[in-house]
Amino acid sequence: MKILLLIVAFCFILIQSIKAQTDSLSVLQESVLTADTLQVATEKPKLKQVLLPASLITLGVISNATYINRYVQRHAYRYSGGQKLRFDDYLQYLPIASVFAYSNLGIKAKHSVKERLIVGATAYAITAALVNGVKYSVRIHRPDESAYNSFPSGHTATAFTGMEILWQEYKDENIWVGISGYAIATTVGAMRLYNNRHWIGDVFVGAGIGILSAKTAYWLLPYTSKWLTRKEKSSVQMVVYPVYSEEMKGVGLTLFR
Repeated sequence: MKILLLIVAFCFILIQSIKAQTDSLSVLQESVLTADTLQVATEKPKLKQVLLPASLITLGVISNATYINRYVQRHAYRYSGGQKLRFDDYLQYLPIASVFAYSNLGIKAKHSVKERLIVGATAYAITAALVNGVKYSVRIHRPDESAYNSFPSGHTATAFTGMEILWQEYKDENIWVGISGYAIATTVGAMRLYNNRHWIGDVFVGAGIGILSAKTAYWLLPYTSKWLTRKEKSSVQMVVYPVYSEEMKGVGLTLFR
């Protein structure tokens, strides 16, 4: 019963986040663009957008500090019977791949390919720094006792980073594309429990970090894009490359003349 309540709470938070972001869009479209309304438009949506990642991170910390982790994991292991499914190793990259794939299928993205690359590189750099920084500072053991780098889940953070970018790029054009990202990322988190690789608290915090990193990358985009444009005028070239470490994969960005 308690595990069901956790799942319901998680879904409720996701639904409320989608509703809040959709309501914010409606307000922005109907507002008169005066100096005062511009200030409100740039501040209030950000406060609403922090609700979901903050809630997930808080829930994850509470789960790690209480019996919830072991309670959920005991039931997850009983359900899986110790069987492991490896498709989450690949599924975690599907949301970010979809960010570029859907635009090639005729669905218009909010930003250009170049801007999406900048957002992706920035978001995954933040995700990698936060996930690995916490992993190797806190050093919580995994449920299968294979290592002491369980908290938070890198796979989940990777999936939810891509999910949030997918949502931001396509929610105006086709909301179901964005919602599909939520479903994929949630599946990745569930598989980390099924495979006995992470506690429920690891998954919650990983999801929160992923969403927050993507949102931060969008907030920084006006500055990172201008900086990159100035550098390009000085014959600076850009290279995007994968970043890999144990439990954390991402994308890096290098600029050189």
